[in-house]
Amino acid sequence: MFESIDEIRALEGAEAESVSLEFKHGDKLADLRNNDTKSDFIKTVTAFANAGGGVAIYGISEARQDGLSLAGPLAPVTNRTVTQDRLREIVLSNTDPVLNEFEIKSFATDAGNVFVITVEPGYTAYQNKIDQRFYQRIDASAVPMYCFAIRDVMNRRTTPHVTASFKIDRPVQQGERHVYYMRPSISNAGNLTASHWVLQIGAPAPLAELEQQGDYRVIQLGTQTVGGHRASWFELSSERCGPTTGRLLPGETRALDATTGFARVSITITPETVRHIETRPPIQWTLMVDNAPKRSGEVPYDEWCTW
Repeated sequence: MFESIDEIRALEGAEAESVSLEFKHGDKLADLRNNDTKSDFIKTVTAFANAGGGVAIYGISEARQDGLSLAGPLAPVTNRTVTQDRLREIVLSNTDPVLNEFEIKSFATDAGNVFVITVEPGYTAYQNKIDQRFYQRIDASAVPMYCFAIRDVMNRRTTPHVTASFKIDRPVQQGERHVYYMRPSISNAGNLTASHWVLQIGAPAPLAELEQQGDYRVIQLGTQTVGGHRASWFELSSERCGPTTGRLLPGETRALDATTGFARVSITITPETVRHIETRPPIQWTLMVDNAPKRSGEVPYDEWCTW
């Protein structure tokens, strides 16, 4: 969601806390040896997972205005022992069941680091093991959950829990020409079979094109601008798996490339077309599975492009 410290600075006075966004002063992570500090961190993360997901920014102050908590000036984490790896370990060690659907980014400033934690909606209810409580995001606050709310979130287990991931092949990395191949895959991390799924991929336009080398057709959806980036969109789905079944069993991971009959999407950059990546476009994706919430994400520019 945030790719630079300048994007975070731009929040000052312009963005308010909400059900999916929270600002935390860097002092909140000053002493991770303290159980109260760790518990408050886990409370924030699990509250997002038990609601609809969201983003917590540690290293930004709050300013009250008209009853709202607006983003204030940067207030970085000054304790240099606080790292992405340490924060990740705290989450993995203090949630039950183990919460792993989150991402942590770190942005350095002269005064310290700013951490951005992006949390996906959980497929069940996650407990803070430190204080043994369940929390959920209500408006702009993390509050304890009632029994009925915990049961409601636990019912998410009755829907398939499918995730998407991407590998990027770089067969051509010359000064005048770069070629990238996308290799998407989907995994069923839940307990139910996913009988129907659709994965839509948006790659920078007009650089992306479909190579018809697979047995199963990939649909081209045309171009669309999302998040300020113009992309060519392609669709892969269980409905076009030819003679084999498209269902995804619990625990199964399936590559969606030539090895399973799907055509390959390539991205080619040359000096003549390099202007189309001046906005540092990500590779965007949307995953839809029967009876489950739609999931969206992206592969950041720096992770797929080396131009």
